Order: sequence, then structure tokens, then C-alpha cells
Amino acid sequence: MYKKADLKDADLILDFCLELKAQDAKMSFTSMDTLEEIVDELKSDQVNLYIAVEDDIVTAMFRAIRGEGNKSHACYIACAVKKTYRQRHLATDLTNYGLADMKSQGVLIARTKIYSWNKASIKTIEKCGFELGGRVVMHQYEPELGDYIDDLIYHKIL
Repeated sequence: MYKKADLKDADLILDFCLELKAQDAKMSFTSMDTLEEIVDELKSDQVNLYIAVEDDIVTAMFRAIRGEGNKSHACYIACAVKKTYRQRHLATDLTNYGLADMKSQGVLIARTKIYSWNKASIKTIEKCGFELGGRVVMHQYEPELGDYIDDLIYHKIL
């Protein structure tokens, strides 16, 4: 079941984010590690959180952060899937679900950045109709890879 998250989902979302952090996931949800941070996001006018829930467990989460003022036509997105629920198209389906809602709110374009080594996320975002718009070359050094990685910049006109 996909839905827009609300305050009643805060504890489940926190569990999801803490699990990602414990797995050393390299994405933005791992920076949310307190209930207060989750509640602040849920209360924010700029943030929209969408979740996939199965048996009272958040299996995937999609976040769209809408720009303010003359940037309110755009949103920056991120999505993650619980490790044991991957390979089920949750990221693709939840991303499309969230983007449809953002479009209904008047958002015209969605953007995201993906590390160049993250082939699964690249495949997912391209499946959702995003186009590669550019890259930040040698964005950071990855000790595990022994090399510099790029940040790929994707966008989709909604």
C-alpha cells in the first residue's frame, strides 16, 4: 500500500531510517535519526513523504522537497527501499506515485542526484522517465572503491 505519510507514521519512518543508517546506506534518509527530525519533515510545507507499508513496516520511502518562492515549480527527490524488499519494483512504483501527487500540487519538474556507482538507482530513475542532465565530476573520493565518483544529475518534466 502506498500513501502520503502523516504524523501517525513517524515511528515507523524512524525505524526505516535507522535501519538504513545501520546498513551504512549512502543516501539522505540516513541523516534523520530522531523522532523530532521525522516530525519536523512531516510538518514541513516543503516536504512530502510517501511510504510503502506492509504489515506495519515501512518497506520504502520517497521524499520530495519542494522549492520555495520562485523555485516552487520544482522538487528535489530521494527514494529508498528496505533491503529485504528490493527487486519488487517498489522504488519505481512509489516514485511514480509521489511524482503524480507532486504534479497535482503544481510541481513542474523533479530533480535528483545519484552517485555514479549506484546502478540500481540509475536504472530505477531512468525507468521512471528521468533524463540525465549533467554531472558533478569527481564529486567525492570513495575509499571503498579507491576512486573518485561523479554525482549524476537527473530531471523529469512532470
